[in-house]
Amino acid sequence: MERRTLVRGILLGSGAVIVDRAAPERPPPDRDAKETALWRLQIANEFFPMATFARTGDLLYQLGIASQLGLTACLVAIGWTDDECRRRIGQDVRKALFFANAGGLGFYSEHFARLVPSLSPYGRLRFPAPVGAPIIVTIDCDEAKRAVSDLSASVRLHLVGLGRNGSRT
Repeated sequence: MERRTLVRGILLGSGAVIVDRAAPERPPPDRDAKETALWRLQIANEFFPMATFARTGDLLYQLGIASQLGLTACLVAIGWTDDECRRRIGQDVRKALFFANAGGLGFYSEHFARLVPSLSPYGRLRFPAPVGAPIIVTIDCDEAKRAVSDLSASVRLHLVGLGRNGSRT
């Protein structure tokens, strides 16, 4: 059983309300890698935070998801599967950035480089820190959003420039 299915079942059993966002329909598996990668980038943009957050960790969690999905879209475009992304990268934005750049993305941003250590792995940001836990880093939320927005734009340009087989056109 997938972890998402288990968690959803537990939440439904407890009476919690689950709100599903209308996600774009996934392309059929026989489509080319570029189309699947563009779909993945679209999902990444769905996770981009639009609201303000009471906890910086909540903002970083969403930025981590958006970054990881965007970066792994580059890998899907060159032939990686979802399972390979999950197994080799997981929730580590640093690894995703390394592999995406090695695969031809070429994204280098000082702002994003400063943000990456705070995003990797982003799963640790999901729950509130224990009371009295030290603040390890100070984040400029607007700068963090700009850095991930720049990443998304760079990934889109990269994907649009790829041919059907994942090579540059």
